[in-house]
Amino acid sequence: MIQLATERLILRPYNLSDAPSLFAMNTDAEVLQYTGDTGFENLKDAQEYIADYVSNPDGQIKKYKMGRLACIDKTNGEFLGFCGLKTDEDTGITDLGYRFLRKHWGKGYATESCIAVLEFGFKTHLKDQIVAHVHEYNYGSQRVVEKLGFTLEHRFLWDGELPGRYYKIRKDAYNN
Repeated sequence: MIQLATERLILRPYNLSDAPSLFAMNTDAEVLQYTGDTGFENLKDAQEYIADYVSNPDGQIKKYKMGRLACIDKTNGEFLGFCGLKTDEDTGITDLGYRFLRKHWGKGYATESCIAVLEFGFKTHLKDQIVAHVHEYNYGSQRVVEKLGFTLEHRFLWDGELPGRYYKIRKDAYNN
């Protein structure tokens, strides 16, 4: 089982007890504002998403031994959000993604969890590079990836409409 730890967090695959928090996070308009995602319609959708995400043999967790991981507060077991790597089936490119409940924004959890996930990607999975796609106006996420050492490669349009920034960090830059 995948499990990472930081000073304040445990990162692990989702379990069904995360469904209410995942549902709340993914129905918050401010959280979804820069993602291009649509929220779950109900709690059952969140539960089904989790069940499929952790058990699908062609999914990130089973096939690639990585994926978006639940970020859990070590002190009280609270679900804070997610952070993790995802490999694109067609291109083989691995991207970093994270999302947190709004009440946990500004507490350093994104940076802290990303540090652990990058180490996992470069040292365990031996990735040569990891990318991050950040919405053009998501300044908080831009600060996070830049603080982590990512560099802006180019701008693009997600699905031909959402303005995005394509960041990349190479293994040698990470090691330095």
